[in-house]
Amino acid sequence: MLKMKTRILINEGKHRLANAFVMDPGVDAEALYSYLTGVDKVAVFMNAEKEVDPEVEEEYFKLIERRASRVPLQHITGCQSFMGYNFKVNDKVLIPRQDTETLVTEAARVIQAMPRKRPGLIDRIRGRDAMQVLDLCTGSGCVGISLSKICTGIHVTCSDVSEDALTVARENASELHAKADFCCGNMFEPHKGRKFDVIVSNPPYIRKAMIQILQEEVKDHEPVGALDGGRDGLDFYRIIVGQAHEYLNPGGWLLVEIGHDQGEELRKMIKDSGRYSPAEVIRDLPGKDRVVKCKLI
Repeated sequence: MLKMKTRILINEGKHRLANAFVMDPGVDAEALYSYLTGVDKVAVFMNAEKEVDPEVEEEYFKLIERRASRVPLQHITGCQSFMGYNFKVNDKVLIPRQDTETLVTEAARVIQAMPRKRPGLIDRIRGRDAMQVLDLCTGSGCVGISLSKICTGIHVTCSDVSEDALTVARENASELHAKADFCCGNMFEPHKGRKFDVIVSNPPYIRKAMIQILQEEVKDHEPVGALDGGRDGLDFYRIIVGQAHEYLNPGGWLLVEIGHDQGEELRKMIKDSGRYSPAEVIRDLPGKDRVVKCKLI
């Protein structure tokens, strides 16, 4: 039996994915081969003319078939890179997007620039000397865990309404050796009586009517609860802006990810609340509105 060369195998995988109208078929075809064989891109290139064992060929095309059926690449490989870290993902959490790295980067800037407290002995003993950060709607934990890795002197609490999502977040924290607490509950309910220096959130913000026209990978495989922001996409922002002041220390910061067309609506919502500084809208790398931040006054 003739064996396929690596180059031909991957090209055939690319062809099948392209015929299924998968975005970036070449990238995914190569990624699936690397995932299956455990070799990196350089090794794939260097061994392009190497013959592939029939067993590997069979398993490879099974993976290609799953991807062609629009199962997300990250659900096949079980992970997604975010802020330079590998996060475990499954169908219980939203797959981390590069857009959300803007939220982490901006939150890290805010945290590093905030004046540090001078705690007394009792506060140090009780662990109150760290800056308190709340990651609301944490999902996979990618935002809060990344902050705990790149910022010093902070204590992160990751919160979500889904216990299934928190199971994934806890596993990510363990794998990445990140320190964080995890709370299950609806929005601010688990945090009554607590105060934070920074609240960050990437809440659901897709308009309900728009969900059905999203890519099949998203609407059919990612949790609807992590997408659906209500009729106008702003339901969760109303809760966050309306209640965050109760959970922020004086001078504390609120940062939220937004849809690219929601900046002005959030800016007005924050202004109308009368509790925060004028909102600043931060753009992501492609130049789209992505993060809104404001300070409790």
